[in-house]
This record gives sequence, structure tokens and C-alpha cells, in this order.
Amino acid sequence: MKLYVFQVAPNPTKVRLYLSEREVSGARVEVEEISINIPEGEAKTPGFLKKNPQGQLPVLELENEIFITESLPIIEYFEEYDPQYKMFGNTSEARAISRSLERTVDTGVLIPVGMTVHATRSPIGLPPNAEVAAAGLRSARGTLEHLNALMSDGRSYLGGEEPNVADCTLAAALQFGRFGRLSLLDDLDHLAIWDERYRARPAAKNILII
Repeated sequence: MKLYVFQVAPNPTKVRLYLSEREVSGARVEVEEISINIPEGEAKTPGFLKKNPQGQLPVLELENEIFITESLPIIEYFEEYDPQYKMFGNTSEARAISRSLERTVDTGVLIPVGMTVHATRSPIGLPPNAEVAAAGLRSARGTLEHLNALMSDGRSYLGGEEPNVADCTLAAALQFGRFGRLSLLDDLDHLAIWDERYRARPAAKNILII
């Protein structure tokens, strides 16, 4: 299998964190990681567009030349491919809670943070847009305040005492925010503690570079 990614880009980072968590837990999946340089247009070349016509990352290429796009389906594929390690959880209730949290973080933090970065310091050269940036920050801040309140009960990670995919998504979003020089955790003490804790994990140290 081949995984096409770009460092710092949030959706590839989410998948890379998930795979790193698997590896540290002793459930490594053999995947060849291939870097695609988004700013230089490598995701828009004819060869890559055959893998994903949308020209986006990540993309997982299976051995039978089937291509899986979008971060969450790729993670779910790995969950089923080798079920000895289930980061979504081992019960229907745990999986539902994990998926709910992951969707909250993805739609409420990762996407608006991406909007803000691309409207202020876009790595692909999009023009600045103050209105879009402000709207993205407002949206992300609202969800981050909700997550901060969630963490106020003393839990170590978003879903409890062990990280799940939502933690990978949030860590990826916050790293992209740091790339864009955004201050996202001001006055959010519980999330700031979570951020330090997650970034100190061996799995995160291998992936988070900002």
C-alpha cells in the first residue's frame, strides 16, 4: 500500500498520526509513505489526478490499484484491515462516541482553521481574505471553547483516558494553525494541557513538526 501525503497539511497529518499511534501500540501497518508537494502543484499533475481527480490529499493506493480518498475513510479502512488495534473503540457505544467527537473536531476546528490559514497565509498562494479569516476563527473558537469545557472534568484525552481519532484530528488542526501563526488556545487552559500532553506522546513526536 502507498499513502500519498504532504507534511503539515492537516488531513494527511490526521492519517499519519493515526498510523503512528498504531505503530507505537504494536499494531503497525506496512504502508509506503509518498510525499506530494502541494505548493509546487504536484497534486494537480495528470499522473496524480488519475489517483484523485480532485487533486487533494491524502490518498491511499491499494495493491489492486484501487484508490481511497479522504482521511476518515482511509482511517476506517485501516481499522477494518487490521482489527487488532481499534482507535475508534471496541464497542458500538465507544465507536459512536469517537466518531461523534471526530466529526465535531473536523467540521468545527480543522475545516475553519484551514479556511483561516488559506485566507491569511495560504501555502498554495490563495489571496488574503479578511472576512473569510474572521469567520473561520469565530467558528473554530466556538468549537474549541466547547472542547475545553468537555476537558474540564479531568479526562486526559477528548474521549477519556486513551486517545481516539478525534485527538489525531485536533492535533493535526492545531499544527496547521501554528503553521499559519494562529493563536488558537488562548485562555483555554484545559485544551492547552491536552495539547502539551498529546504532543509529548511518542506517536506525535514522530509526526508533529511545528
